Amino acid sequence: MPSTLFISDLHLDAARSDITAQFLNFLAVEARKSAALYILGDLFESWIGDDDPDADKQRVQVALRNLTASGIPCYVMHGNRDFLLGEAFLARTGCCLLTDPVTIDLHGRRVLLLHGDLLCTDDRAYQRLRRIVRNGLF
Repeated sequence: MPSTLFISDLHLDAARSDITAQFLNFLAVEARKSAALYILGDLFESWIGDDDPDADKQRVQVALRNLTASGIPCYVMHGNRDFLLGEAFLARTGCCLLTDPVTIDLHGRRVLLLHGDLLCTDDRAYQRLRRIVRNGLF
């Protein structure tokens, strides 16, 4: 049975093109052997909108589209740095957006998936901000 892969907090950024190159290789090789790929937030260091022309981000989107076009499902969750990933990103990549948190069935077991910033419960100011920027109107 192929593996289900989970990644988070890669914080891809033009300043660290080596990490982006490694991720692109991962998508082309390892992820192609998987049953599914789950990206649990902060794929990018920042995401200012789906119309960002950054070349590295465009390459990542093309690689994600190549993965999903090959039949491997890819699920994406917003992180605290890329919560503006929107419908255009999803359309370009073929990824499906997950709510945060979400429970999935993984080989007959219920598994809770979430981005780690949800657990910063002592930081009440941040949790208020999180509710505002993640309400769908932002």
